[in-house]
Amino acid sequence: MFVVSASLLAYMAYAISTDVVTEVVVENPEGGVTALVLYHPGLSSFAHDVAYAFTVGLVSNGWRVEIATPSTQAPSDPSEYDLLVFCFSTYGGEPDSPTARHIERMGNLEGIDVVLVGLAAGDATGSKAKVSELVLATNGNIIDEIALTSMAPNEGNKSATELAEQAGREITT
Repeated sequence: MFVVSASLLAYMAYAISTDVVTEVVVENPEGGVTALVLYHPGLSSFAHDVAYAFTVGLVSNGWRVEIATPSTQAPSDPSEYDLLVFCFSTYGGEPDSPTARHIERMGNLEGIDVVLVGLAAGDATGSKAKVSELVLATNGNIIDEIALTSMAPNEGNKSATELAEQAGREITT
């Protein structure tokens, strides 16, 4: 029992702190302005589903969207984008390490508009505050912050993906 528990904990620690490299997916390549949506896949499909729902909302407003996971292989030149969206998972009240590292890797955000999408099974407030501090310290301009949960009720008892798509629709070009 101890070996199984220790193995599970070790796997979880590895999965939530390790960069996951994915190809950059481009949605609406003909869009007029470009957004970069970054999400760490975490331990379930929750972050992926929310990031892609947010993307649907952006695309409905004419955005060209690049979607990737935060890693050394992901886009890191903020000057190529009109909007940055960080969908980050919360573990033990902290944001996932790959997202925090990627924000630092991007360096000076030079006033680029940023949307923070905090994800958690329960409460993302603490991790959202920490990512907000990172973005502000790197000169990002936070235009929206939302917190979505996979287990507790979200605003209006709506699903996290529904709220993410709605938030994406509210960002106009």
